[in-house]
Amino acid sequence: MRVLFLLAFLPGSLLANTATEHELDWLIGCWITMDGKSQEVWVLDSDNSLAGFAVSIHDNSVRFYEVLTIKRDEAGLLLYTAHPSGQATTTFVAMEIADNNVLFVNADHDYPQAIRYVRDGNQLAAKISMLDGSRENSFYKVACE
Repeated sequence: MRVLFLLAFLPGSLLANTATEHELDWLIGCWITMDGKSQEVWVLDSDNSLAGFAVSIHDNSVRFYEVLTIKRDEAGLLLYTAHPSGQATTTFVAMEIADNNVLFVNADHDYPQAIRYVRDGNQLAAKISMLDGSRENSFYKVACE
């Protein structure tokens, strides 16, 4: 039911196009925390970028959500842009890209300054922190069924 709630916010064109490959295609899919309170969905957009939506639900109401994109700019940099609820849009630049592992950085942002995604099979870890690794907060999710 919650997956359908998330997908209702994404344009139909995003859900239809899965044929093109993307270097971070291992992010594509639905991810949910073990307690079921937070979900993140990534799909391939028609311009070969990734579009995402994250939501946290507590006591049957949305506590936080954000719309996300990952795309290359004109200079070829891979950018992660977050549009969090009630906050300013922020863009991070990919500094490390490897198989099933990516690090995005924005040294000028108050918090977080670093966002890392690591996939291991059907598990996804998202870690946010300051550049020096302090104030680390980790979110572990499994593939939605």
